Amino acid sequence: MAKELDFEAHDKPLIDVLFGNYKFSIPRYQRPYAWGEDQVADFWYDLTDNPIGAFFFGSFIFNYEKLDETGYIDIVDGQQRILTLMIFLAALRDVTKKYDSKLAELIQNKDICIDQRDGSLVKRVKCGESTNPFFSKYIQESENNIVDSKAGTKEEESIRKNYEYFINKIQSEIDRADLRIDKLEKLREFRSRIENIVVIHIQIPNEEDAYEIFETTNARGVDLNVADLVKNLVFKNLKAKEDKDLTKEIWQEIENNIQSAGSEMRKFLRYHWISKYNFVTEKKLYKHIKNENLGWDKFLEELWNASELYRILFQGNDDDWRSQEIKNAEEVYESISAIQSMNVTQCYVLLLSILRNYKKLGTDPTRVFNLIEKFSFMYSAICKLPGNKLERMYSRYAQKVEEIVKKESEKNIPSKIQFLFSEFEKEIKAEKPPFDYFLEQFQDVKYKGSEGGRLFIKYILNEINGWMEETREYKIAFSNVNVEHILPQKPDKEWGLSIVEIKPYVNLLGNLTLVDKKINSRIGNKPIKDKLPELEKSKLPITKKVIEQIRTNKNKWDRDAILERQNQLAKIAFAKVWDY
Repeated sequence: MAKELDFEAHDKPLIDVLFGNYKFSIPRYQRPYAWGEDQVADFWYDLTDNPIGAFFFGSFIFNYEKLDETGYIDIVDGQQRILTLMIFLAALRDVTKKYDSKLAELIQNKDICIDQRDGSLVKRVKCGESTNPFFSKYIQESENNIVDSKAGTKEEESIRKNYEYFINKIQSEIDRADLRIDKLEKLREFRSRIENIVVIHIQIPNEEDAYEIFETTNARGVDLNVADLVKNLVFKNLKAKEDKDLTKEIWQEIENNIQSAGSEMRKFLRYHWISKYNFVTEKKLYKHIKNENLGWDKFLEELWNASELYRILFQGNDDDWRSQEIKNAEEVYESISAIQSMNVTQCYVLLLSILRNYKKLGTDPTRVFNLIEKFSFMYSAICKLPGNKLERMYSRYAQKVEEIVKKESEKNIPSKIQFLFSEFEKEIKAEKPPFDYFLEQFQDVKYKGSEGGRLFIKYILNEINGWMEETREYKIAFSNVNVEHILPQKPDKEWGLSIVEIKPYVNLLGNLTLVDKKINSRIGNKPIKDKLPELEKSKLPITKKVIEQIRTNKNKWDRDAILERQNQLAKIAFAKVWDY
């Protein structure tokens, strides 16, 4: 017989659910705040485009189990929406300060906080560990200016951006009113709209029932919240009292690793799954995990270990790679760093499987890492060919690695893995883009001012420079060199060129080289005749080569020379540097 769940569910205005003397706590194992502009834009549209009281905001699940003990109600489902409401109220409070200090004080003391009988203020929502310091200081306290803050994490950046979004939207609405009385009326209306948002209030007496109810109420939203549903599934199946705290701590560490990777839980969960079990789209992932006959403690440990590998694939440094006790760790790290600079991730599906089973392979996979680097550069970074077929290919080989390690004897594993890697090499060679298409696409390789864009250009120039060296005795540290625009982005008058005129070609790879930071700072925007003596101090072959080209061209460096060098570098890239 199915378990009978104990809960109450009622549709109520938000003023009866969230405000009054209620205090709420977000359990520390909940995921970080993650709403972006799309979600807050939808919220703003729903809030302002509907009549007051007609905006339905979904279901909120609250656990009252510890209310008498702690004075707080735990938020089981609704954390992201409630924090967004608090950010909106903070923005409303700060706009209101300009027009009505008493109303602003009311929003602060009655909505964002609770004004206690002794005159003290208690924050209405106690945030999770990662959220609390920043959120408490810049959203829940009224005297700090979040616009001047320095967001240290992706989560903090989301909080600040969403606050700024609401500030701008609210202020724009207020500016439409000419009279002060009309502005005040709009501000009061915003507060009234928040209070009258309709939600389904689900009240449960214990944490165990929360898992069943959460899954039921979200059954149709798997594609929207797969990470939360998988977490709920794991917690539901590991709900024994003695396991509860440990499960929460492990899940928090998993989420910390994924946040450190600059990625998302849903992407991590899918990559892990298709690297080990079967290929599945994100929409169907939850169903597959739920229906698989998993040992949930083992699955949690799997995710824990995989999250650390996932982190170092995305953001790991050389120390991280050495700690993995991988043969040729430095060479592997160089390939991974290169792939990171390309912003290519599909290959991580196979690399997760290789790293997870590394000690059992009995053979060195360094060649595979190097092949993937070169293939990713040609296929994805330069030619930008479809990535969906690659994901399936990487998943297929990842699962074959898993199958060999699981089913073959220790003696047979190395030969089977070597054969599999040979098959993989044949397949990616068959996917190598044709030269003409590569050459065409390479013409668009150019400098971009973002950190990722600069890193990618440094990588390309560094690899070409390495090929030009007679030996690889000298290794460039990216922190010691700058990307030099031979024709400056803002040339001196002596160049005889305007910024508008050079815009189509000044950032092309053909106009770029690497130089020591000191040389770069001395060169500035000088004309080519003054630049050359400084450039000649560089010992890098790629810079020496371009100086030779300029000298041969009688110190002339223009659009035609840049395009000619771009073409030369494309041919070297295809046939020499990234050939595999």
